[in-house]
Amino acid sequence: MNILAVDTSGNACSVAVLSDEKIICEIFADYKKTHSETLAPMTDDCLSRAGMEIKNIDLFCCAVGPGSFTGLRIGTSMIKAFSHVSKKPAIGVNTLDALAENVKGTREYICPVIDARRGDVYTATYKDGSKITDYRAVPLDIVLEEQSGKDTIFLGDAAVIFKDKIIKASDSFRIARSGSIMQRAGSVGLAAYSLYQNNEYKNAYTLEPFYLRETQAERVYAQKNKRV
Repeated sequence: MNILAVDTSGNACSVAVLSDEKIICEIFADYKKTHSETLAPMTDDCLSRAGMEIKNIDLFCCAVGPGSFTGLRIGTSMIKAFSHVSKKPAIGVNTLDALAENVKGTREYICPVIDARRGDVYTATYKDGSKITDYRAVPLDIVLEEQSGKDTIFLGDAAVIFKDKIIKASDSFRIARSGSIMQRAGSVGLAAYSLYQNNEYKNAYTLEPFYLRETQAERVYAQKNKRV
């Protein structure tokens, strides 16, 4: 099965082409250009390097969040379009699940943390290949308190931003290495393949972003309605 995976959930943009569980090509870019500028040419380049065209892809997948609202819309829109035109299945992978895939196999607790601003993070905790908490948006301090004394590996953009704070919080904490600390399309593809094997796939009409928290527009709208 040929898989096209994209991750636009954070500042970095990545695209990968897989054959079942083998990553054939993966391109990662983290610079100032927006995802709307980089995603399409990166996808073309990745497919070309993998020796494929869109018509060769059997499964389309993307990170659906939590993460950047704008980035998620860009990634899901492209994958939905490919799925619709090709009539091939689509899978949305939770960004936290995909991050946990980066360090799958460790005996430690896995704690992906995505910056949600104002000291909050999007997070979940994983152990022995399973998610053991709900997806949450909570203060980082709460996460550090809950994991204190437990051998835990942190990854995600908040692990980069708050690296010193995390390391100082407990001797049992460590930060993932640079090659696995950020979102990667390759991990999205691997997670999507597992979901497909379990018949957990969707189509262009049912694939939607997972925001976990209201968008800014929704918060403003709700605030205005309270004043009426």
